Amino acid sequence: MENPFRYGGVVRRAYFADREEELRILEREMGSCGRVFLVSPRRFGKTCLLFNLMDRLDDREFATAYIDLSAHPDVASFAGALTLQTSRALESNTERLIKLISGFQRLRPKIDVGPDGSISVGIEASAGESEPLKALLEGLSHAEDLATRKKRKLIIIIDEFSDLSKYNGVTIEKVLRSEIQRHEHVGYVLSGSEQSVMLSMVQERDRPLFKLGRLMALGPIPRNQYKTFIAGWLQKGGFQYPSGGIERILTLGNDVPHDIQRLCHIMWELASVDQEITPALIELLPKEIVRQDSPFYEMLWQTATQTQKALLIAVAKDPGLSPLSKEFMLKHRMSPPSSIRASLQSLVKKGILYRDIEGRYHFSDQLMSFWIVHSLQERNM
Repeated sequence: MENPFRYGGVVRRAYFADREEELRILEREMGSCGRVFLVSPRRFGKTCLLFNLMDRLDDREFATAYIDLSAHPDVASFAGALTLQTSRALESNTERLIKLISGFQRLRPKIDVGPDGSISVGIEASAGESEPLKALLEGLSHAEDLATRKKRKLIIIIDEFSDLSKYNGVTIEKVLRSEIQRHEHVGYVLSGSEQSVMLSMVQERDRPLFKLGRLMALGPIPRNQYKTFIAGWLQKGGFQYPSGGIERILTLGNDVPHDIQRLCHIMWELASVDQEITPALIELLPKEIVRQDSPFYEMLWQTATQTQKALLIAVAKDPGLSPLSKEFMLKHRMSPPSSIRASLQSLVKKGILYRDIEGRYHFSDQLMSFWIVHSLQERNM
């Protein structure tokens, strides 16, 4: 039996750890072509959730289009990708697709013929188009019109939507609202990992996207549900495991789905010979990940200043305390608050830490904190 605990890519259907409640909510919202702003820390399975949602919607014969905003450096590229994906979702015939997109004013088809005669179709902003926002508007308008003509519901999923700020953020937000708010046959899931950016978009009254749709925060998978998922696969594989072993894995993984999947993946591989999982083997799991990822952690560590390193050590040792609290500063002899705040902002920008909805700071890779504490112990031996 192959290892069922998958991570690092899109995990679907039976291999996707329980998100039944979230899937039900999203499916219900999309059933009425609603708009949802999905906010999630990295490594919580947001993209996997979105692809599993598309699988469910496809089963209901909805048309679905997925666009990863982080893959598009400018508005023109975004406009072309969105229009292509929405058009393909509603029109599968290549000839009709080419004819369909040939009628655009600010977008044009890009047709490539392969060595075997196969035809691939793309869309790009027309040469000389000075206002790509108009091309984006045209693409969005086309999606609603085509869904109406086809008498199908179209669901557009824009992942890493918080990257919108890399364009002219507020201006493009105005353009999006002006078009999206009139759509009746198109639903939207706008998801992002930069939680503070997403919250600003939908909760600040002076922002164009204020209350355009429902805000949904993705948290940890409830432990009872996750334990059932893990135990089910271990039993299918014929593994013996100790009482409380799965609970310990969830604790070691800090309830972060990506890390839990990876811990379980390694556990399956290490125990695959005799199919016995011992408490000692479970305690070995994070050490094995740290060993594998040590070069990456070392590279990140070297980008930090001495002040930032001191702060990272303190956060790793005291994850429950706010770095800006008086208790934290006294305990770890750190000051002044302005210096701590500047270091936090820099570490967030580097992607080492992230700030959650409640304003608390966490390691983007939770196991890096384990590496920091562990490597310090080894260096001081």
